[in-house]
Amino acid sequence: MKLFLVILFVIVAVVVAKKDDDDDEDLWKSYKSTFGKKHPPENEIIRKKTFINRRKDIEKHNRENKEWKKGLNKFTDMSDEKKKAFRGAKMLKMRERTNGTADDLPGLDRALPSLIDYRRHRCLRPIKIDQGECGSCWSYAAITALEFNTCRKSGAQISMSEQMLVDCDPNNNGCRGGDYTGAWQYIQEVGGAMKSVDYPYISRTTLSNGTCRFNNSLKVAIKVSSYGWVMPYPNENVIRARLQSDGPLPSSMKVIDSFFDYASGVYSDPACIVTDENSVDHAIVIVGYGTTNATSTTPATPYWIVRNSWGIDWGIKGYFLIKRGVNMCNIESWAAYVKIG
Repeated sequence: MKLFLVILFVIVAVVVAKKDDDDDEDLWKSYKSTFGKKHPPENEIIRKKTFINRRKDIEKHNRENKEWKKGLNKFTDMSDEKKKAFRGAKMLKMRERTNGTADDLPGLDRALPSLIDYRRHRCLRPIKIDQGECGSCWSYAAITALEFNTCRKSGAQISMSEQMLVDCDPNNNGCRGGDYTGAWQYIQEVGGAMKSVDYPYISRTTLSNGTCRFNNSLKVAIKVSSYGWVMPYPNENVIRARLQSDGPLPSSMKVIDSFFDYASGVYSDPACIVTDENSVDHAIVIVGYGTTNATSTTPATPYWIVRNSWGIDWGIKGYFLIKRGVNMCNIESWAAYVKIG
């Protein structure tokens, strides 16, 4: 009898293992089809293994976490080394904490609105093609704020070229990373930027840094009257006031592994409470803020609404929410604003 039970147990274990293998294979095929993945044979095994392990981690997180959810996306089968290429904030202008105040902010002494969401604003252009394997997030952040404030001043929507900054901006390092304030300085110096249609984005790998093709006769004249860091920092109320007065605010953050899997909810991770305020590696744009509704199981949570440059197939159609008021991932230490003359 005991021998029979042992044999039965082994048979059941084998059947279950085979079913799990079959399920993994079906999910892997479906994933590759959904995200257009085609790997050379020598990479297929390791990519599949990474996908299976990551999927299990995603399922475990979603069972246990009520504040935010993970999901399958283009990063699910990528190695940590591969994902490094999708970050590119290299902040060149270190600031003294004692410099700068919020004295020029009108209404800082008054109650701020409970919600700002520029995703609904006509001057915030739709999210463009993703940055790809190029650390050009800094150029996307710089251009987003310029497009918005140029439109708000003139009334005309315009799509400016991130590729122009990647190829031409001497203050930054193209696909190897940069600083959005350095990009504004460059545009201030040349007096404008070219349109996306005249200088389309092509740098989707770190190897595609091209020769500058800036054409002064095709540029759109833009007068950058001033730009600066949101001071003092980190200070959520000052950021909220700057959002109201100066529109979307580029900032930088530290990206840790869990962030790549973000799908919905208010992102927070204890591992992303960073003690070194200079520890940032990805540029994004804060486009608003709000607070979740409290439920019987979860308290109300204040959040920032943030625009990413990883395409509309990541996060909430290219955006994410992140916990506000705790300097999660250093996002409240590197906000900056630009003004159009």
